[in-house]
Amino acid sequence: MTTSTNTAVETIYYKGTMGFVPNLLATIVNFSLLVHPEDHTVSGTVRISDGTNKKTYVGKVSGTVYAAGVGDIVRVLHITGNIPADIKDAPLQLSFEANMALKADWNGEGGFSFVGKHEEGVPVKADIFKL
Repeated sequence: MTTSTNTAVETIYYKGTMGFVPNLLATIVNFSLLVHPEDHTVSGTVRISDGTNKKTYVGKVSGTVYAAGVGDIVRVLHITGNIPADIKDAPLQLSFEANMALKADWNGEGGFSFVGKHEEGVPVKADIFKL
């Protein structure tokens, strides 16, 4: 008897923003991530716009995603990375870390730490595209 096994792995392209976008002085994180729920991995890039000093930082991140099931939160996502500073003379890397608690529509609430700033309870607005 022959049995078949479905080996298709679902990959999700997850793109959006984290932060208080209407506030011009807020730090906003734009993210573009590939999410692999089967092996709980996340990888991609972030673009961090610091409203107070009007600088933008771009870098690679990686992390994990897990199912939650607490209230209306169905998944949690954690990403980290070392983002290159915009200093010409020194190859300085700035630590970045973010967490997101997401509902079924992949929107929710999150928090992040970057360059001495720690934000919690910021909105996460995003769209997904299945690849």
